[in-house]
Amino acid sequence: MKTPLMNSWLVQLLSPSLPRRSGALSALRDGMLWLVPCLILSNILIFASSLLDFFSLDEPLLMEGLHQLNGWLTSLYPYFFAASISMMLAIYWRLPRPPIAILNMAYIAVTAQILGHEGQAQATLLLFVGLTMPLYSVPLLSKLERMPFARILETELAGKPVKDSMNLMLPGALVAAVVAVVAFALNALFNYFEFDILLNAFHGMDVENNPIESGCTFAALNSMFWFVGIHGYYALTPMVEPLITALDINRTAVLAGGHAPNVMSLSTLSLFVFVGGAGATLGLSIALIAFSKSKMMRVIAITSIPLGLFNINELLLFGLPIIFNPRLFLPFLFTPLVNVVVTVLVLQMGLVAVPYTLAPMSSPIIINAYVATGGDISAIALQLFIIALNVLIYLPFVRRIDNQAKQQEVYIPSLDTTFTRSEEEAYVLSVDPVREALLRSKEMEDTHKSMALFSNREFYLEYQPQINSITQKVVGMEALIRVRDQRGNVELPAEFLHIFEKANMMSDIDVWVVKNSVAQCEAWIHEGLEIPISVNITSPTLTNAQKVGDILLLIERVPGLIHFEITEDTLIQNEIMVGDSIRRLHEAGARVHIDDFGTGYSSLSYLNRFDIDALKIDQSFVAALSNEKGQKVFNGLIAIANELDIKIIVEGVETKEQYAYVSQKADVEVQGWYFSRAIAANDFASFNIQHTATMNANI
Repeated sequence: MKTPLMNSWLVQLLSPSLPRRSGALSALRDGMLWLVPCLILSNILIFASSLLDFFSLDEPLLMEGLHQLNGWLTSLYPYFFAASISMMLAIYWRLPRPPIAILNMAYIAVTAQILGHEGQAQATLLLFVGLTMPLYSVPLLSKLERMPFARILETELAGKPVKDSMNLMLPGALVAAVVAVVAFALNALFNYFEFDILLNAFHGMDVENNPIESGCTFAALNSMFWFVGIHGYYALTPMVEPLITALDINRTAVLAGGHAPNVMSLSTLSLFVFVGGAGATLGLSIALIAFSKSKMMRVIAITSIPLGLFNINELLLFGLPIIFNPRLFLPFLFTPLVNVVVTVLVLQMGLVAVPYTLAPMSSPIIINAYVATGGDISAIALQLFIIALNVLIYLPFVRRIDNQAKQQEVYIPSLDTTFTRSEEEAYVLSVDPVREALLRSKEMEDTHKSMALFSNREFYLEYQPQINSITQKVVGMEALIRVRDQRGNVELPAEFLHIFEKANMMSDIDVWVVKNSVAQCEAWIHEGLEIPISVNITSPTLTNAQKVGDILLLIERVPGLIHFEITEDTLIQNEIMVGDSIRRLHEAGARVHIDDFGTGYSSLSYLNRFDIDALKIDQSFVAALSNEKGQKVFNGLIAIANELDIKIIVEGVETKEQYAYVSQKADVEVQGWYFSRAIAANDFASFNIQHTATMNANI
């Protein structure tokens, strides 16, 4: 027989491994962006070595040191990838970031030991593991960290870092075992299918005799990888080796007084094929700026130009977007292939010097062409010609996109306007992507400053009694959150909850309130009192299966004594997930109330579609009882609830007259200042004694 606790474990283990697929994709993208400074540092080291060659500075020890340092950095890429991506995923899963990053770096070390350190094929596989392992290790850590058996510390008496570290010990060890199993499986597959032979086959590319075939193969694969969001250069690491070897041969030949024999090398690709980044997108940026009729696309193109000069084009790839955009796939694939053919032919004809020093992918255009060819001005001319050619290739596709947008216009003769034009004009006039980005950045900064203030403030709960109109007894309490600063000033929820909403931390608030309400229930039970407590729960929590699971584990300690109040707007967020969460709460013995009923997104269909236990009638209807129309509306709400056999809670009852009218209705619960304001938990005993005495005196 399965207990509720076992069921909750099963729900957690079988729930999706990511909060949402976009979260994983965002973590991958943002993790890579965090690594851009490191990648640029690596390229600077290589470019510095190229400059030593260019200026004929005989510093072999320095050059060797630069190459060794770059090699050392490159060997650390799997660890960097795992740490950066796992830190971003830790944000989505609300886990402490530093220990998660350190754990994932340790997992890479475990995998490296199992796969072995020798061979380019193993290095490539380890790079793949660094990119993908956090996608399952972090969610698994999150699942395990929330299991009761893993919670070594429940309090933060020794500090939050100590609690977080201790509670990750068991999950970290269990996930390490999973990582080891995956690594052994990968190693077995690697050896069984002889992937190393396949990967090493790339090293056999005949760069010297088949430069066009080699260059086109690399360029095409790079574009196809990038089109589906995979970093092409790192995915093609095995193919980079022969391109670097070809460049080394060129350098040796030139230093010996001869001519560079290999027209295809890594520098050739950097200088003349990937101008602007994958897909040679500097030409696309210029084509958009000069010829596109879409102001939004022109703004993105203008913003991407500075990075494009360093062959960095993620802004275009994700901003336009190019990734997963079939309308731009053909030129994105075709343009670098044309660049390969043109470049090889020009270099073979001797019109431009063959590159013989290394130009990293993110080295600046113009400068890299001049340096890598030993100061050949013709290389700059070829680079500019390539850019112009790329503009011409992308131009028909830019116009096609504009024409497709134009064909979708709906002309309205009476208004002398078109639907799509008005839509775009409204968008451009109201939305400036750069301005919006700055505003979002400022808003995040303001939110961070506001959140920082709460680090020195105390959160606590007060409780407002709910009285049965027939028995006059206290039948429940509503938990209301408060914040107190160091001077003793108290802030009400309306003054600070909107800040937590902007910070996407309402679920944290909900769980904290439930945890403290459960603790208060347990304290009252020890005093011989079983008083249900109602807590507010928000949409971000109800639509998060993991958070609902955390709450279910908490309320199991006080079965049937924690009830939940949700607002009507919560019901429209995600009907399926909200309905499932309400079902799970009911199975745990909790009642679910609709708070502020009659305001907001009111719809009687909610009462039909969701299993609701009680309606909490908003205080605005109580305030309107002084007039006949208000009484009719109030009576109508009561009649609906009675017809559906739903309990009624009336809040905001402040006067004797209001209570006299409300208490005439059958079996309602009353909450409001007429009986009591929200009080501290320690004051409940004295309130209950006084209320009981008053009730007996009135009998």
